[in-house]
Parts: sequence; structure tokens; C-alpha cells
Amino acid sequence: MKSTCWAKAGMGIVLTLASVAVSRADSLSVTSVNPSQNVVQGTTVVTFDESISNSSADTLFLNSDATFTDSLLVGVDDSPFFTNAPFFLDPLASSGPFALFNVDLPANLAPGLYTGTFSIFGGTDSGASDDLADVNFSVTVSSPVASTPEPESIFLLISGLVGLAAFRRSLR
Repeated sequence: MKSTCWAKAGMGIVLTLASVAVSRADSLSVTSVNPSQNVVQGTTVVTFDESISNSSADTLFLNSDATFTDSLLVGVDDSPFFTNAPFFLDPLASSGPFALFNVDLPANLAPGLYTGTFSIFGGTDSGASDDLADVNFSVTVSSPVASTPEPESIFLLISGLVGLAAFRRSLR
């Protein structure tokens, strides 16, 4: 009987803590300026600008971040987060838009869709590490468009070659 009471009490504490973490995650919102970006192959850096808003009654500290991408070839540079994001947001305060993170692409990355998530961690104190917000992003890499010469350019090239051939004949 005692073990059942302790189990129920322990479960109650776990559920209470889980509900607190969930409520904190909903209190910080991130609005992306352009969460899906298109670039041409050879582009090496894509910047994502975001606005952050605190809709809670508590001051929220933005302490750290984590990233995930669907490709090992794609990297995320979080230095803009540490440079541009505020250390904390007061209740009902907003910040941004500002560069929150960069996506680093190899110059020879194959065309395709690359996705990822940028997560912001923090909470009501400077040591908290609750997941406050997740930002999903995507980068579509396309092949460069091959340039085709205009018909006038081809005509000028052929005219020049004919003129050069005529000039060489006249020298003989």
C-alpha cells in the first residue's frame, strides 16, 4: 500500500514538472522572416532572420541553442544567436527581426531540399535549459542556369570569323 502511494506521488510530481516545461515552451514564440529559402548551387551562407516574443508573465533567459540538419554536409552557425539575440526577454517583450543563425553550405552541394531545426534553450533563470522554442527551416539548392548566347552574339562571332578568313586570303 505504501509503495502505491509513493508511486502515485512520484507520478504526480513528474506530471507537474512536465506541465511546467510545456507551458514554458509555449510562452516563447519565434516568427521567421523567410523560413524556406531558395539558393543557387555555389551559395555558401544562408542567413535566417527571426523575431522572438515572450508571451509569458515571466522574464525568460535565452541561454543556449542546439541544431539538427537532415544532412551531414549542411552546417549551422549559431554565432548570430550569441551576437544578436537578447540575453533575456521581459514579460510580453519582443525582439527582432535579426539574424538568428546561418546555414553553411559547401559550394559543391548537390541540388535538393535540405531541412533542419534550430532550438532555443533557457527559462526563468540564467542556468535554465528548458526547450523554449524550435525553428524549422529549409534551404532548396538549385542548379545554376546555363547561360545561352543571344542570336546576335552568335551572328557577330560568325561575322568576325568570316572577316578574319577573308583578311587572311587577301594577304596571300
